[in-house]
Amino acid sequence: MVEIEGYYLPEDRYYTDRNLWLKPEPDGTIKVGFNDLAQKLIGKVAFVRLMPKGKHIDKDRFFGTVESAKWVERLKMPISGTIEEINEELKRNPGLVNQDPYEAGWFVKIKPDNPEEAQRELEQLPHGDQVEEYLKKQIETFVKKKEK
Repeated sequence: MVEIEGYYLPEDRYYTDRNLWLKPEPDGTIKVGFNDLAQKLIGKVAFVRLMPKGKHIDKDRFFGTVESAKWVERLKMPISGTIEEINEELKRNPGLVNQDPYEAGWFVKIKPDNPEEAQRELEQLPHGDQVEEYLKKQIETFVKKKEK
């Protein structure tokens, strides 16, 4: 786990520039959620709206929104695929995104259209020993610039 300035990111995931994490699952799906930086920036999550199970989402298309008192964040899918599962618990308890962003607060599981291509795309995203540098850049982009 990498920690910088109170923001935490596990190294076992892939991260996007829009502060999503992706984690390949043993069943071939990829679990998607907000990273710790995103959930702290958005504040207390009041509502999560996700596309339904079975919906096909093209890469770089929106698959849902997360709403708080501060703003509404549109969620952009970083790979093409079909939503295999949505986190139904978020309907009852959207605060899970804040309380446990890496486990209980995930958004969807997506089945990639092309697993090999999806893996290649994932490998292009920050992961493993690249996570620390990624987090530093995200803090600079999303936190420090707001403070100026």
